[in-house]
Amino acid sequence: MAPTQHMPTSAYRLLLRNGITFRDVAKAVPYLTDLGIDSLSISSAFDTADAGSGRRSFDPTRLDEQAGGEPGFALLDNSLRAAGIPLIIDINPNQTPAKHSNKWWFSVLEWGPKSPFASYFDIDWRKTLAIPALERPLIEEIEAGNITIKFDSATNTIGLTYPEGFVPLAPGSYATALGDLSDALADAFRDLAAAAKPEAAEDFRLGLGKAYHDAPIASRLRLAGHLNGMLQDRAARDDLLAQQHWKLIAESDIPAALNYRHSYDSAISVGIDMGEPAAFSDFHRVAIDLLENSAVSGFRVNQIDGLGNPDNYLEELRRLAGDSAYIVTDKILLAGEEHTPHWPVQGTAGYEFISAVANVLVDHAKLDEMDRLYGQSIGNVDDNHFHYRHAKSAILHKKFGAELRELGDLLLAAATKKGKGMAVRQAISAAIAEMPVFRTYSSPKHKPDYASIFQAGRVEWKTASPELVQAFDRRFQQLSAAVMAQAVEESYRYDRGPLAVDDMTLRMATADDPVGAFHRQMANKAAAAPHGMVATSFSYATKFGEDARMRLLALSEAPSLWAENLSDWRSRHADSIIRMENKPAPGPETEWLIYQTLMAIWPATLHLDDQAGLDTLENTLSQFIIRAGREARKEAFWTEINKPYEQALTRYVQNLFHDRSFLADFAEKTRPFRVAGAINSFSQTVLKTTTPGIPLVHIGSESWDLALSNVVAPIDLEPSALRDRLRYVNDSPLSNLLSDWHSGAIKQRILGKHLELRRRERSLFLEGSYTPLEVSGPMADHVIAFARSKGKRHCIVAVPRLPFDAVSKYQDPFMPLPDWQNTALAIPDRLTGIEMRNVITDASITTRAKLKVANLMRDFSTVTLVSK
Repeated sequence: MAPTQHMPTSAYRLLLRNGITFRDVAKAVPYLTDLGIDSLSISSAFDTADAGSGRRSFDPTRLDEQAGGEPGFALLDNSLRAAGIPLIIDINPNQTPAKHSNKWWFSVLEWGPKSPFASYFDIDWRKTLAIPALERPLIEEIEAGNITIKFDSATNTIGLTYPEGFVPLAPGSYATALGDLSDALADAFRDLAAAAKPEAAEDFRLGLGKAYHDAPIASRLRLAGHLNGMLQDRAARDDLLAQQHWKLIAESDIPAALNYRHSYDSAISVGIDMGEPAAFSDFHRVAIDLLENSAVSGFRVNQIDGLGNPDNYLEELRRLAGDSAYIVTDKILLAGEEHTPHWPVQGTAGYEFISAVANVLVDHAKLDEMDRLYGQSIGNVDDNHFHYRHAKSAILHKKFGAELRELGDLLLAAATKKGKGMAVRQAISAAIAEMPVFRTYSSPKHKPDYASIFQAGRVEWKTASPELVQAFDRRFQQLSAAVMAQAVEESYRYDRGPLAVDDMTLRMATADDPVGAFHRQMANKAAAAPHGMVATSFSYATKFGEDARMRLLALSEAPSLWAENLSDWRSRHADSIIRMENKPAPGPETEWLIYQTLMAIWPATLHLDDQAGLDTLENTLSQFIIRAGREARKEAFWTEINKPYEQALTRYVQNLFHDRSFLADFAEKTRPFRVAGAINSFSQTVLKTTTPGIPLVHIGSESWDLALSNVVAPIDLEPSALRDRLRYVNDSPLSNLLSDWHSGAIKQRILGKHLELRRRERSLFLEGSYTPLEVSGPMADHVIAFARSKGKRHCIVAVPRLPFDAVSKYQDPFMPLPDWQNTALAIPDRLTGIEMRNVITDASITTRAKLKVANLMRDFSTVTLVSK
């Protein structure tokens, strides 16, 4: 692929949420420059709408008004241009809000299949468009005053209002809605509606608005009274509703009645058909305009797996954006998947690196012991693969029942020998539940065995219908991706064993040679996608901040110690557990999750006399555990929220924080895991910034990132505070930062030094080779080492792994040198005799055939040497 106009060497990522505006980001640009960042990635620059469960869907036709709209974006654009920092923006071609504020969806509600935008969406028009708007039967909602019929002056249409939105009446039904109302305003409305055409809908609405605002107030009041009365007249109301292109349904009816493809489990987002040329063109019009006329230099494509044909989509996007645009997808690689070689993109958003680092830093030799101790602690252990299937099957039937039925209907329509619908759906469900990946295009070995579906469903495929074959395959792929995404994000993520580490592929690693497996992954990335991103922070598939995750990995190194401590803490608080329907609340699995989460997020600077800090931590832990219970859907039985159970969880956490002697004991006994976790974090930061790919720095992760992805935390973008902190990081001696490691400043020093190195050595890190280095000696298994080379420029990297035993006796994260005296790196001949500089310490060294790790790590635990 041709090089981009500006290939980033690093990127800083933030979400325009929780009050963050374009103006706020613009003020932080000088800080990003000083930090060493040379590109910015934001989500989303476009107007967003709540899609439920904390998700957002966005309108690609306009910039985010809450973030400052066009004036705010212009301010950010000016700041980025002045600093020479390009902008990468998110686009989500898989879905858009299913709300009346979306002008395309509004048109579909108003005109049905005749709307100019009807073909933009994946809607089954064999049925009336179902709108999930009710919590109870329609008559009860009307009696409660939650539904009205009115003329809406914001949209200039007559329609129904309900608590979460508005739906316009079909113009053809205006005569029924107006009934026997007779005055100049009503007559004008009838005439305009009778002449209305879908291709001139805007003129129709403008005419309605003019007639309404020109009418005397008496006429407007008569109209309002008439429409209110119609709502109470059951026969008139039913006649009017029967003429609409939509019908209101309860949320409980979604699995049976919904007839449009939606995003994940959110019915208030609707899938877009990117195979429709007009939809593709309109969706990308503003984004491409920004690419051509602003600091925007590329796109991150979200929910790529949800598209009908990702290959065709990306080819068309590349054609439209040009070779100079930087494009990555949010594709998450699972079960040994590799980068899709024919996609015309730079690579992925980098989330496969999360599992790569977890796999190389976890102690595989002790995972079986941890599983055994976990089983003893909770009383039973479900087979991981069983729950993986169970979670997907439950999600499929509870959240995507309509899509499953449609898929079964497609198969039956294309069959010469017809089976029973139930058997067909069961066969499809089983195939989707068994798939270990999101969808199959990237790995032929995972191609779904449609033959088994046919056999189980007792149908025969009709080869004479290629259109139906293609339609079935496309919808099967989209549905399997949506179900896997939901399983990863929610239920499966919280119920996969004692670590609850939020990478799905931990158990799929090469346990007998994790370092070799890591090197192979990095070499593959260097060959296949050297300019794809490298991420260690949040995706929808993670629950823990990047440094909290590093602490969790340390648990694998001392499972007996952790289990012993946890047993004591559980016994100490046994009186806090209550019985609900003959079950403990919280259950033993949840107790384990509570304590390990508390260890993972315990602030490094927290003191027990800091009541405000303890209150914040208690609230954060409570929110996380409640959300975990909802998403795991165990005590909620995959349906409703269980309030009594959640109250029991909250009380349990409250009791922990009221027990000061427990908190003191907990802080002391978890210290070794937190210290080892800090060493892991140093290693992770260096690996992210020196391996192939573009390192992505999530906002706030410059320092300790102990956040939880399902708990909203405040973000400080105050420019003076950011720059003061950076000045302290840059001006302080390394020894001072090590002594002050609790503050996280030392991590920011590591990050900043390596970002600066990447900017200075662009070709080395963007194009350089990746060579694993052999390590010899008694601690060889505790080192990851490699070299990057480009021409005469070289970089040698070595970081520790499995540090718990070495550092557990100490208060600070440094590597005791006596343990490393006889461990050394083997340096290839081509890299010997080179004078190099240590990026962190600035010390000079001339390379030899053997470099002792103890000498390299004398002043700091990680080593990055660059040729002078």
